[in-house]
Amino acid sequence: MTDHGVRVAAAPRTAAAAVRHTRTVLEVFRGRPVTAVGELLVVGDRLVLQDLPRYAPGRQLSVRAADETGLSLAVVGAPEEAEELGVVVGPDSSGAEVTVRCREGEGTSPFRRRCGAYLERVGALAVAWADRPRVVGAAVVEEGMLLAQQRCCPARHAGRWELPGGRVEPGEDEAAAVVRECREELGVDVRVAGRFGTDVPIPGEPGMLLRGYLATLADPSAVPWPVEHRAVRWLGAEGLTEVDWLATDRLLLDAMRGVVEEDRRRALSE
Repeated sequence: MTDHGVRVAAAPRTAAAAVRHTRTVLEVFRGRPVTAVGELLVVGDRLVLQDLPRYAPGRQLSVRAADETGLSLAVVGAPEEAEELGVVVGPDSSGAEVTVRCREGEGTSPFRRRCGAYLERVGALAVAWADRPRVVGAAVVEEGMLLAQQRCCPARHAGRWELPGGRVEPGEDEAAAVVRECREELGVDVRVAGRFGTDVPIPGEPGMLLRGYLATLADPSAVPWPVEHRAVRWLGAEGLTEVDWLATDRLLLDAMRGVVEEDRRRALSE
């Protein structure tokens, strides 16, 4: 493997979002999607990248990891689906360090050369996104179940599901915004337990940045209710794909599943 690295003046979870940016991957590595993909790559997406000369034209890559630790693209059908491109994101004293790994092999130099261009684009995106207004999304988890709420408005979003949350007010701490939004939208108090997933850019002008937070009910006997929404619903890991999520929240679906499964394992071990 050949490594290329860059330091990024943005939070690691923001840098990890830039690493997942679909258009950047496709444009830099001259690719096209095989399956429908969104703003950010998610596990299971398939791509064709052109600068892989040692493979037959049209050989597909599958996204086998895309989270706050980085990105992994593996060749479909290759022995053990060997990783072709891996990106690792970690903390650095000034923000984040992003390292990209690509396989060595005959005829791979065009692909390797593009890794540097990819890192430049990732760094620029992460810095630009870091200045956006913040929105928080709360993964409220209890006994291996996650709370989702169904929108009633505006019309284009009616009937679709999302995490509780909303915009961080000027001068407000992000964790405090999670508590306030859950109180306003669900009529309950929550305790913030940390972060989950990568940040998610929300398209628009000037655009916003969604940050996911883990939370639990401050009073486990409290009953959330849809103060501003059509309905609320508790979902297990297997039920997360049964509802129609808003496009932005869908980009956190793998991370949601991970926290639900971890909470379920913890509950079973106690």
